Amino acid sequence: MKIDEKDIALLKATQDGLPVREEPYAAVGAKISMSGEEVIARLKRLLDTGVIRRIGASLAHRSAGFTANAMIAWKAPEEKIEEIGNAFAKRKEVTHCYSRETAPDWPYNLYTMVHGKSRDTCAKIISTMSRESALADYLVLYSTRELKKISFNV
Repeated sequence: MKIDEKDIALLKATQDGLPVREEPYAAVGAKISMSGEEVIARLKRLLDTGVIRRIGASLAHRSAGFTANAMIAWKAPEEKIEEIGNAFAKRKEVTHCYSRETAPDWPYNLYTMVHGKSRDTCAKIISTMSRESALADYLVLYSTRELKKISFNV
């Protein structure tokens, strides 16, 4: 699919997120001379044709009070990685869950991100996940600071 100048303007106007308004698409449209309906129609077409993959909300965890953020690297049996990963991904405390190839000095192949109000809360969640999955070999990496998140520029 070929995108036009209006699509490019729309992508640039939305790449850092939608405004928190009652009618966010109308607010975006007002900035780039489009109606809210045209913004929605164009975004739908860009999604349907694969130019963009998704539109989703992103929570600012620290602003919402989730100050303990832990990346857990798990060593999961290859034949159970999908089953365990799907179970982890269903947990409300888990925001990311994915698998990666191991490396010679790094045996971990399943990763989850857990958010809590404290490290103690995260530790309890992680302990439950370990017990329920029967995975005892894991490493917990806590965030110490959050770097600015930026979107891909068109």
